[in-house]
Amino acid sequence: MPLHILGIRHHGVGSAKNVVERLAQIQPDIILVEGPPELDSIVQWVGKSGLKPPVAVLGYNLDDLQQATFYPFAEFSPEWQAISYAHAQQLPVRMADLPMAISFQEQINLREVKKEQPVEEQAEEQEFLLPFKDPISYFADVAGYENSELWWEHHFEQKYIPNNAQEHFEAVLLMMSELRAAQVKSALDQENVAREAYMRELIRKAQNELYTNIVVVCGAWHAPALLDVETTAKQDAKLLKALPKTKIKVGCTWIPWTNDRLSMFSGYGAGITSPGWYEHLWKYGQNDDGSRWLTKVARLFRQKKMDISTAHVIEAFRLAETLASLRALSRVGLHELNEATQTVMCMGDGILLELVKKELIVAQRIGKVPDELPKLPLQENFEKLAKSYRLPITAEKKDYELDLRKETDLNRSKLIYRLAILDIKWGTQLAARTKGTFKEAWTLRWQPEMFIHLIEKGIWGNTVEDACTKFLVDKSQKTNDIKDLADLIQQAIPAELFGAIEQLLRKISEVATVSSDIIELMTALPPLVEVSRYGNVRKTDLSAINQLVEGLLTRICIGLPNACYGLDDENSRKVFDYIKSVNEATRLIENETLTQQWRSTLHLLLDKEGVNSLILGCTCRLLFDASELNEAQTAQRFELALSKGNDPIYSAGWVEGFLKGSGMILLYDNVLWNLLYRWVFELSEDYFIELLPILRRTFSKFEHSERKQLGEKAKKGANVEQTIVLEPTDTADFDHQRAEEVLPMLQLLLGLN
Repeated sequence: MPLHILGIRHHGVGSAKNVVERLAQIQPDIILVEGPPELDSIVQWVGKSGLKPPVAVLGYNLDDLQQATFYPFAEFSPEWQAISYAHAQQLPVRMADLPMAISFQEQINLREVKKEQPVEEQAEEQEFLLPFKDPISYFADVAGYENSELWWEHHFEQKYIPNNAQEHFEAVLLMMSELRAAQVKSALDQENVAREAYMRELIRKAQNELYTNIVVVCGAWHAPALLDVETTAKQDAKLLKALPKTKIKVGCTWIPWTNDRLSMFSGYGAGITSPGWYEHLWKYGQNDDGSRWLTKVARLFRQKKMDISTAHVIEAFRLAETLASLRALSRVGLHELNEATQTVMCMGDGILLELVKKELIVAQRIGKVPDELPKLPLQENFEKLAKSYRLPITAEKKDYELDLRKETDLNRSKLIYRLAILDIKWGTQLAARTKGTFKEAWTLRWQPEMFIHLIEKGIWGNTVEDACTKFLVDKSQKTNDIKDLADLIQQAIPAELFGAIEQLLRKISEVATVSSDIIELMTALPPLVEVSRYGNVRKTDLSAINQLVEGLLTRICIGLPNACYGLDDENSRKVFDYIKSVNEATRLIENETLTQQWRSTLHLLLDKEGVNSLILGCTCRLLFDASELNEAQTAQRFELALSKGNDPIYSAGWVEGFLKGSGMILLYDNVLWNLLYRWVFELSEDYFIELLPILRRTFSKFEHSERKQLGEKAKKGANVEQTIVLEPTDTADFDHQRAEEVLPMLQLLLGLN
């Protein structure tokens, strides 16, 4: 009963060509391909016109959708070619490996063990892990190769010899048999014991079903272990009986994959760094001595407006051939072609070679799956919407500038925001070229693992809108933090999830009503104000949000002065940031009544005793910027804060609060400049050293140009040109008698007696 074991490299183009040739020679009656049995039904789609590689099978735990794994396939994958051959010849094909359900159960069991295991023991286990050496590297070392992957590629993948498939697989089997006989360890020895036992069990099952000409396509390392299926039956049965029992149900579906993701070590994604080059070898193989590849490189450079002549291609080809000869290679490889390209076409510039790697060696490409493929309702709804809005699901970056006044662009924007709510970051928002809120700029790029998030969120609803609404409402029910609720509203508004918005507003109103934490209210206000700006563009009724904003700001104004009383430096610094953010929010509201209410609160805060000087300085600056204090009043406040009667640390804090974020005022207001200059000049050496970190922190936040101009101004000293004149103090209620009582002591202190 013939049993043929074909040892391959996953995604190996030479392996794939030899598999096709060897299958034609053997004419098997059944083919077993390495892979979990759960894939048996889904691989029946291979060969259908709508399924175009690169694609991957996504296998997932139906009870825990986050537990998932990928099994990628390229056109040049040996497994893909073996399955395609079986379908073309109408042969049965089965997947042979440890079931995914058992693998998932083992992962769960391992997590449980680690939870109960002390951290110290886990650290000790990590310390005693022996370094792993790739078994193939023993042959590579003897041949003088530093890289075992490169050695394998040169001898088994690039060097395909027609009509030599039998000798090819015999050589692979002999090599692996010698390594295993020498008990060379591999990275997954413990796991491989169970996997290989299960593979042998499936081979025996096929034999018992009276298949007489069986072919097994598997990773080269497993090949020697699958030859003996007779004497290992009892041992395998005992080993498989000890595997963890599981009730896990596994779901599988095809998803588009990308070339750059073929380098991932997931499932059987044994990493290949040059899928574009492998595609080239698969299509042209022995018919290209390197000149066709270099022609593609030249064509790419010409598309990028680079001057590349035919002579460049000829000289690069000659150099590549020379390098291959010097290295005793039978044919030119990618390494030689890259070196020749960089030297001749790129003039030694490595940056240009990166373009070749991106566009040709990796080659940005995404596969396709049939529309009729069974999918979860949420995935089907998303793909339908993306197609309707003309948003291709592609791995290439695509830039979009959306005009929200147009229905299609508005729908695109809503879909991108809704996916973000489901943790699918399809789009990255860019700065729009216009200042209006009716424009949005996005860069879209689809990543295959986003399908996992889409499937995972399928429990929340059958449509994107329904899933987002239920997901947000569920999150809101799990928190009473106003800031978190405000953030959820901020997500819901641009996504136009009106059902969620209504419930979120109700929840945040309830929480805000009973909250006495002014800081919490100040944290929630800015995001709510931000979303209120969407109303005019998205035609959303935001009256409820506006009422909520008014209520929050009123409560903030009432409670802020008392909340600032007696704060230490650390908490004052936090409140400082909150005050500035609320001030910015009130500017966006564009409601004169609310704005004036806020400014009145700042006036109360400025005159309140027991408030940290950092907050007072900030308050004074905000009122000055809002023209609530004129230059003379501001100068008086500045002079009072820097007077000798104050602790220098108090004065330094006031200066930091006033100047933080912008020092431009010191450049054009000479009165404030002179006050600050004189204060610093009169500090004692000890105090100056003590205050230096505070001053440095303040001035380091200025723009570079501002710091440079202030430095030049400081060299000139105090400025005699006064930009403003202080208004005289009103003397109507001045007590002259009390003032005269000070004179004797003042004369004594000044030595005027």
